Amino acid sequence: MQLVDRTLAALEAMSRSPEGLSVSELAAILQLPPSSTHRLLDSLRNDHFAVQDAQTKKYRLSYKIISLAARVEKNNALIACSKPIMERLAKQIDRNIVLCVLERGHVINVACVEKEDASLYMVKIGIELPLYSTSAGRVFAAYMDRTQALRYFSEEDRNPRTPYTKTSLEELTRELDRIHSLGFSEIDEELQMGICGVACPIFDLNGEAAASLAFTTVKTGDEAALKDKIRQLKSAAEEITRAIK
Repeated sequence: MQLVDRTLAALEAMSRSPEGLSVSELAAILQLPPSSTHRLLDSLRNDHFAVQDAQTKKYRLSYKIISLAARVEKNNALIACSKPIMERLAKQIDRNIVLCVLERGHVINVACVEKEDASLYMVKIGIELPLYSTSAGRVFAAYMDRTQALRYFSEEDRNPRTPYTKTSLEELTRELDRIHSLGFSEIDEELQMGICGVACPIFDLNGEAAASLAFTTVKTGDEAALKDKIRQLKSAAEEITRAIK
């Protein structure tokens, strides 16, 4: 914990010095040897949280900090707008509803409204999930640059979770085309036998997929009922899109 405390103290000190701090100046503030301070700054620079001025040699916070803060604010606003709509939808279709975002090529569940049905496939909030095998992940992939999507897929292990999991780039490319055409993604027993998942995009002001709204359901063979649930999911996602614009 001492290292974490020192790192946070260094970030806070640099936040108060927009012109930057030298190694010796920061060492004095942290009451650390210059050698230890230099190693700490090197670590922050390598992780892109700090930059060093080429002329003054002083260190200051990078814009990555601003980016992180913006994401937190954006996600908080997104959750606040989405939660009432999610709660209403969960009651309407009697299913678990999940709100997902994309971070570093992974899907993260940031909010959910759960129904008491232990047979449904459900993941915990905050856990990173792959793009290739999740309905939310495929939604993000379908609405991003195709080259970027294929790069993300190529970087994943793409291990089959069931006999029905689509893993080849050819299969996934066809799936992305289908999603873009229909406006939703459907995972049919690809994560868990007997379980289907559906996701729809939520768009930001720039028309990019800022989030994904999804539900899981036990496969019953009642296609008419599933289509009605998908229709209501799309309507809820569109409502959230309007709310965050």
